[in-house]
Amino acid sequence: MKKYLLISLLILSLTHAPAKSAEVIKSPEDLETLFNESFYESPASIAAPKVEVREGSTIKPVRGMPLFKKTRIKITNYLREKNYKETLEQIEKEKKLQQLDEAEEIKKLNKELNIKVEEPDSSPKDNESKKGELETEDSNNTLELEGGVKEQVRANDVMLDADNIDYDDKTMDITATGSPILVFPPQNVTIKADKMVYNKASNILKAYGSVEVIRDGNSAFGDYMQINMNEEDAFMDNTKSKLSMMTVKAKKSEMKEDKVILHDGRMSSEDSYILNFHTRMIGGNNFNTMLIDDEDRSTLSEETGQTAVHIKAKDIFVNAKRDHDVITLKKASINYGDVHLLDWPSITIHTNKKHQFFDANYPELGSRGRLGMFAGPGFVFDTPLQGGSTLKAIPIINSKSGLGFGGMLKYRSATNYTDMAYGSSADVFVLKGKQYFDDRLYMQYGANSYMDEWWFGSRMPKYTAELIYHDRAVIPSTIGKNLDLRFRHRFGIGYMQNNDVNRYGEKIPAADIGTMRTRYMAEIDQRLFGYRDKENLFDFNLSLVMQGSAALYGTGDTQFVGRIGPRVHTQYKYWMQDIGFFASAYQDGTPMQMYDMYRYGHANVYIREALRVNKFLTLAWSGSLTMTGDSPNGEMFQENSFIIALGPDDFKVNFGYDWIRRQTYFAFIIAMDTKGSSIDFEKMEIKNPDRLARSNEEDVELKVFDYGQNAMNSKAPAKKMMYAEVIDIEDPDKEQI
Repeated sequence: MKKYLLISLLILSLTHAPAKSAEVIKSPEDLETLFNESFYESPASIAAPKVEVREGSTIKPVRGMPLFKKTRIKITNYLREKNYKETLEQIEKEKKLQQLDEAEEIKKLNKELNIKVEEPDSSPKDNESKKGELETEDSNNTLELEGGVKEQVRANDVMLDADNIDYDDKTMDITATGSPILVFPPQNVTIKADKMVYNKASNILKAYGSVEVIRDGNSAFGDYMQINMNEEDAFMDNTKSKLSMMTVKAKKSEMKEDKVILHDGRMSSEDSYILNFHTRMIGGNNFNTMLIDDEDRSTLSEETGQTAVHIKAKDIFVNAKRDHDVITLKKASINYGDVHLLDWPSITIHTNKKHQFFDANYPELGSRGRLGMFAGPGFVFDTPLQGGSTLKAIPIINSKSGLGFGGMLKYRSATNYTDMAYGSSADVFVLKGKQYFDDRLYMQYGANSYMDEWWFGSRMPKYTAELIYHDRAVIPSTIGKNLDLRFRHRFGIGYMQNNDVNRYGEKIPAADIGTMRTRYMAEIDQRLFGYRDKENLFDFNLSLVMQGSAALYGTGDTQFVGRIGPRVHTQYKYWMQDIGFFASAYQDGTPMQMYDMYRYGHANVYIREALRVNKFLTLAWSGSLTMTGDSPNGEMFQENSFIIALGPDDFKVNFGYDWIRRQTYFAFIIAMDTKGSSIDFEKMEIKNPDRLARSNEEDVELKVFDYGQNAMNSKAPAKKMMYAEVIDIEDPDKEQI
């Protein structure tokens, strides 16, 4: 009964896939974004998009819930509910005591006034009689119900409402006209039409004219619909439905057993959604934040005309598995505006049920610190781990010291990413991953990969596994209007092995040592002054920054760093720069010098410059200079990298080089408006539509209890407890030096 009523509505769950994958990027905990933000290890492959919603869309951010967070909320809810019940019991006890005290006071008053109170007759016979009267009175009271009683609806119950219902004895047709509405309560499905005809002999329902199927607040429309109750199949003519970013139209849709099939249809985006594909800039230089006059902006549409993406596919297959939704396009032709890009024989996209991440069998290319350049085709497999996840296998050709071969594995879930690879050219195994346990608690692990060490910069151990708690807070307008104070801190404990390759040219002996490290880091950023004039393209921000770090190693060694200095961000016309100065005091006793020694000296300046030469060319440079000549390698430059960005503002190709880490950078920056984009298909087949985008995972929410309604009067305790969960907002100014 449930299956054949879903027809067009469940078809449209497919259109959640691109929307959800976009939505999730708005969350600061999105793992794909975190991976791509780390330039030093991110491949130049297709990034998951950000989305900017236009024209009144209702898209909301979605993110995965780590296991520890789910467990924490369950425990918190249990304790709150227990406390709530105990408090209610205490309130009831106090009420009863209060009533007893009032009764005693009345008795005492009556005695003082010599008022005789007639005691009830305790005769057993009379008591039984009165008891019966009370029971009768109570019984009468219990029969007086307000609001009516709803009978429990069975699975095959159907409710029909119409102005006119006629029955034909000969044909056995029941015809409903005058705004007929058919409701299936167990499935939460409602069907509306101009006319409905149900034949008792054939057990077939037909709906004519302006047919609308409603489920969970979403509607599908058609001209004609037929449901065979015996065979549990159905079809609808001229189907149209809208859900999230896409509208689907099909000449015919039908349901057979566990499949929904659409023929000769189109999925199209009628609203405006801006998808931003990008990776983090090299050296933290993000010139995409530059103020630009609208007249000076450049778009790809100026060169190619319409920029909507149009895909024509012969067949689209959607398999709604237990933990995954798998979408396959066959014989796809892809056009960007009027320009034909390519023909793709087959592409398969894998995502979990909540569509919090996705991966596909497209090829990948990129560069890794120890692996060198690599390229190879990708093959994606579903795994049942972590409520649905994917594993991508990539046989690669790599180039480090000559040409070599190897392989790469990429694991993705809503709360984890793990990449590992081996290349014979470099004869090295690399690993990098992150597992989230809670919103601010995660583990990062790796081998021969640059790891996130916050303001220490990206550092490469031989291998490491570290548990990290990272949190932040904002105190608004601390010293004046819009002059906020930002506080961030991070605590980590883990095991590290010193790097066996000297990548900084320092004259220090090699030390093959591995040990535990416990480290606390903190930062206070107080904004001192801010001024922005968008019309004249002028921006100025001044802040004072204080940073500190303390580390204890398993060998008993310690490391302490403290530094303070001003930070300035300016833009004048199309020249933008960030300059900061730090005066540092440190005692560096780390036993793993190649890995995590402090490299910036007692006086350090970092500079980021960006110059927009014209609409199609932007130059950027980032550097960090030790001014006191006391860096471990004796060099002034501790960071030194550049970027050249070519192309219009909505489609840039960025490439650059990091001289310190000897790393090549290559990425696309794409801002695409989906309005007008479409997918045409001859046939779309959806297997198990009732499972499409429906997760088996239990959703948990933090409960809120209110005791105030239970207080009898002012003497009883009126307690209220309100709880709210704080969503961590990613700091837009976060950086690494």
